[in-house]
Amino acid sequence: MSVSYEFEHDVQTVYEALTEPQFLVDRCSAMGELSAECDVEEDEDGVTTVNLCREIQRDLPKILAKVFDPVQVMDMVEEWCPDDDGWSGTWTMDVRGQPVLISASFELVPTAKGCKYTVTHSAKAKVPLIGRQLEKFILGQTTEGANDELSYLAEYLG
Repeated sequence: MSVSYEFEHDVQTVYEALTEPQFLVDRCSAMGELSAECDVEEDEDGVTTVNLCREIQRDLPKILAKVFDPVQVMDMVEEWCPDDDGWSGTWTMDVRGQPVLISASFELVPTAKGCKYTVTHSAKAKVPLIGRQLEKFILGQTTEGANDELSYLAEYLG
């Protein structure tokens, strides 16, 4: 499932926001998450790694609420790699204590009016009988969250 957003800002401006620890923590807080911690590292090859730990609370469908706690901690690792005039990369999000893994690939590329960010998500839930239903729920939540986060970024950038 893919989400795209076009910004009226250049690639570097958007990249800097999406790899700024305080911005990411503030964004999590603005999205109603319970807590967030973030650190960012850049290696000698220019690869930027974002480590973001988020504690969230979700309203779960009845069938999932029987199996999962609505408060969950998620550990996300995101790697940004220089790619021509833009950036590309991947991220994974592990839901602690749950048989769930969310992953994505993304790109941030220049456009005539600024830049475009596109992210494609996938989810894997190793839960007998309800795994497919859980994956569908996760992808819906992830897509909604990505849209909200990108709208927040656009507002932040002004």
